[in-house]
Amino acid sequence: MRIVFEVLLVAAVLIQHVKQTDPPQDLFCFRLDKNSAVTCSWSPCADTQIPTNYIFFIQEKGSIDLIQISTCLTSLTLGRKNFTAGRTYVAWVKANKTQRKDCLTRLEFIIDDIVKPLAPADVSGEHILEAPTAIGISWRKPSNLDPFIKLQFRLQFREAGNRGWNEVSRDEIGIHATHYELEGLQPFTSYEFRIQCAKEGERNRMLWSDWSPVARARTGEDLPVGYLDVWFVQQLTTSDGLVAVMVLWKPLERHQARGTIHRYSVSYLDGEVTKNATVNICCNISLPGTTRLVNVTAYNSIGATQPAKLNLIQDHPAPFNMTVHSVNRSLLVSWEPPTNTTPDGFVVEWRRMNSERIPNWKKISAANACVTLIDGVLAPLLLYKVSVYARYQGGLGGPVSTLVYTEEGVPLAGPKISILNISHTGVTLLWKALPTEQRQGFVQYYTLYSVEKPRGEDRHKALNISYTANRYTLLHLEPDTTYRIWMTASTSVGEGRRGPYLNFKTKGSQVALWMLVFVLLGSGLVGIITFLSCRHCQQRIQSCSSFYLPPWCYQRIPDPRNSRVGHQLVRTVVHHYNPNDQSMMEEPDAPKVEEIENEDNMQVPVTNSDKMQVPVMNSDKVQVPLSHSDNSTLTSDRGPSTEDQYWTKQPSPAVDNPQEVSNSVDERPVDQAPSSTRLMGGVPFTSGYEKHFMPSEEVLLNDEWQLENRDDWLGKGDITDDFSTLGECDVRESQYTTSAP
Repeated sequence: MRIVFEVLLVAAVLIQHVKQTDPPQDLFCFRLDKNSAVTCSWSPCADTQIPTNYIFFIQEKGSIDLIQISTCLTSLTLGRKNFTAGRTYVAWVKANKTQRKDCLTRLEFIIDDIVKPLAPADVSGEHILEAPTAIGISWRKPSNLDPFIKLQFRLQFREAGNRGWNEVSRDEIGIHATHYELEGLQPFTSYEFRIQCAKEGERNRMLWSDWSPVARARTGEDLPVGYLDVWFVQQLTTSDGLVAVMVLWKPLERHQARGTIHRYSVSYLDGEVTKNATVNICCNISLPGTTRLVNVTAYNSIGATQPAKLNLIQDHPAPFNMTVHSVNRSLLVSWEPPTNTTPDGFVVEWRRMNSERIPNWKKISAANACVTLIDGVLAPLLLYKVSVYARYQGGLGGPVSTLVYTEEGVPLAGPKISILNISHTGVTLLWKALPTEQRQGFVQYYTLYSVEKPRGEDRHKALNISYTANRYTLLHLEPDTTYRIWMTASTSVGEGRRGPYLNFKTKGSQVALWMLVFVLLGSGLVGIITFLSCRHCQQRIQSCSSFYLPPWCYQRIPDPRNSRVGHQLVRTVVHHYNPNDQSMMEEPDAPKVEEIENEDNMQVPVTNSDKMQVPVMNSDKVQVPLSHSDNSTLTSDRGPSTEDQYWTKQPSPAVDNPQEVSNSVDERPVDQAPSSTRLMGGVPFTSGYEKHFMPSEEVLLNDEWQLENRDDWLGKGDITDDFSTLGECDVRESQYTTSAP
């Protein structure tokens, strides 16, 4: 009764104090064990921006001694010696007089009742083998309280990863407990839990212990439930050139797997033969292209799921009128189901273009003809191919497909331009379509920019080109001018970044080219005409000057090297030749030459001592020997051009051919002097013209070529000593061998 009376009295005082000052009732004093100091704390005044000075008062109830402490903080610590066990103390706090008067608080306590227990220690949990949906949790009492003190506990738990907590009733845990079985959980699921305690009957929430550290445990495995979500990728080509089908499936959800999936069993019908395969990793397998039916089953340590079936025969009606709409990065896909038939459901498949990633899919019930792919399923600014299949018990129908962006942007670059052809006033440009990863949307058109250098890019020209084109001819350019061009691509959002620059120069003017060609041709023609005219003029000058100048001024001087007198030296040897006879080495007197004018250019017979006649054809000036005895010749005039030919032509067969004069030679005595012009101890036969231009012996001997052939010119070459071996025919032939030029 006394305790009840005191409690009621304190309550009345506190109520009266609240009515008078209305202070916040958040003053809290506690200690961690029976020998520790007392710590008191309170909340600051509402206006925290104004510095506040607090005054803490504490007084033993019924005593006139008052302890007063001033502080700017919101907590302080009082030593254990200031308190007596079993006594009641009153504490209050108020702000400075210059501050707000409502910043006051008050508390009445006994130091034995304000001990705050520590959090429970060694909290742990483990699954129960007999119950895969339960976890056993255990802990130890706090060590700062007497063992005989009864405690009450609070237990909270949640699935790992969740934010909210679920709480177990304190009545279920009981008093003085250190173990509890948490039931009704999901199999093979991780859970988190924590525990809090206080003395039995404690109503002040501030005197409960702190929460223990979070512990974690997982429930046991159980038989898996549900079906695998199976799909396929159509007709993949393997490395050995065979056509295959890749069967795909999604991993089971945690609540369906109910344990660790160790393997998958695949049963398939290849033609008419049923085959089995085992896969230890998730989540695909390659099967022959002739596969018609596939069953896939998942296994954990307890058991297996029901087989998921997939029929790959695609000969059923397909959906139609497929449409897609992008709204706030989400994609709404809708379609119309096939007519005259009811499918079991639909499959919506989406695949990122130009990517090696396997496609993703979602199965839709037959009652729905649309699906919304929410934000996060499809990435923005990337191109996807979305397809819809109709799913039947006996196979598949479809697909119907379209390309889509959940969100478009501007292209990251422009096309790279190359030159296909260039002319004087135009250029043909070629480019490739932008790679898919650079488009970031559907390209609607290209823009071609051109600028004439060095005017500057501020005067560029722009031209829009269809996005389906890959080449363009830019016309009306200036000849022999440098240009800079570049391209951009535009989507529905706007124009993207420019592509790389390309500089080129048009060809020069075609008129100037043709003028240059005409000038060159004209110059060549004038040169040819001038050359021909000079030759003709030269001949005319020479012809006219022949009447006034001596022949040696206008006639060409023959080269002695080309004279047959020097090249063809035949040594004529007779049987009575005496090498000691010096008369053989002496030069005979030059033959007398008589010039006879042939006015009618007719043939002039030449007669020697043996009555031999040699005809001479069409000669203006012919040297004809009159007879062997007087060494006279018959000469007629001829032009310079004829002499040129005379020097270069081969000897006349009428003179050089010994067979034509064989009859006259036989009648000639052997010891008669030869009439040949070869140097054989005599003077060579020459015409007046040749003699006039014939070089002297000193000139010939000084010539390099003549020095090399000096013995031949002087007739000192090798001479056969045995003259007896020469036959009569050989002697006669050597006597009448001629070397006319």
